[in-house]
Amino acid sequence: MPDAQQNLSKLETLTDDQKVVFLKALLFLSQQDGEVDNDEIVFIKKMAKKYRVKNVQKVFEHTTEAQLLGELKVLTSRRAALDLIKELFLLGHSNMDLRVEEILFINRVANALDISPEKVEQISRFVIDMLILQEQGKIIFEE
Repeated sequence: MPDAQQNLSKLETLTDDQKVVFLKALLFLSQQDGEVDNDEIVFIKKMAKKYRVKNVQKVFEHTTEAQLLGELKVLTSRRAALDLIKELFLLGHSNMDLRVEEILFINRVANALDISPEKVEQISRFVIDMLILQEQGKIIFEE
């Protein structure tokens, strides 16, 4: 799994409710392929701990997609919204198999956050380029 934690420093500036919704969206994405990978759950729990989310149990409460998309309105910062789309793509690529269901969910999240399809495509390409560079770095530095 990519080290997305280092990319989430902006998460520290969010309120607890905003952090919960951010993490809920990541968890919801992990459920889109029908399998919740244990690594994905561990990743989300570590993020909750690292960013001192007070209501971690709220992240794991059952919610519908419609409820989640409505809750995303608490992300009033454009940067936080863009970071969420980036993190969703990173998580989606973590198992090297970004599925159609995951892409469609990311697009619905982007729509709820008023992020254009063009911007989503830019973020997607950025994430792919970043992952390619990480893999090339492992080869170059013999990791």
